[in-house]
Amino acid sequence: MGRLPDPAETCIDTYDRKDAGGMLMCLAGNVVFQNISGGEVTAEALDKQSFAQMARFGASAFETRHQKVLNAITVAGTTLAKTGYTAAVAAGLPDGWKAGQKPAFSGASAFRTEGGKIISIVDES
Repeated sequence: MGRLPDPAETCIDTYDRKDAGGMLMCLAGNVVFQNISGGEVTAEALDKQSFAQMARFGASAFETRHQKVLNAITVAGTTLAKTGYTAAVAAGLPDGWKAGQKPAFSGASAFRTEGGKIISIVDES
C-alpha cells in the first residue's frame, strides 16, 4: 500500500476522532469537497467555511465513525485511496439513516494537495 501524504493522513485521523477543528487545519482556504454516491453529488463544499459547517454537523451526527485506507497511490499531487467505512449513527439524518444504524461500505477518496494543504477532496461510494 502506498503512503498517504501527511495532510490526507491527518485529515482522516481527525475525521475518525470527530475533530472538526483538526480537519480544518489540513485544508487550504479554497478547498473543494464533493461526496458522490450512486453517481450523484450528494454533498458539496466550495470553500473552507462551508466545509467547516459540514464537518461540525457530521461530527455530531455519528456516535463513532472510521475510515480505513485499504490501498493508496499518489501521482502528481493527487492521492487516490480505496477505503472502507464504518459508523454508528447518533441521530436521524436527511439521507434516511436512522439513529443506531451502523452503515458499512467501501469507496474511494481522492485528495489533491498543494503547499502542504488539501485543496480538493472527492469521496465516492
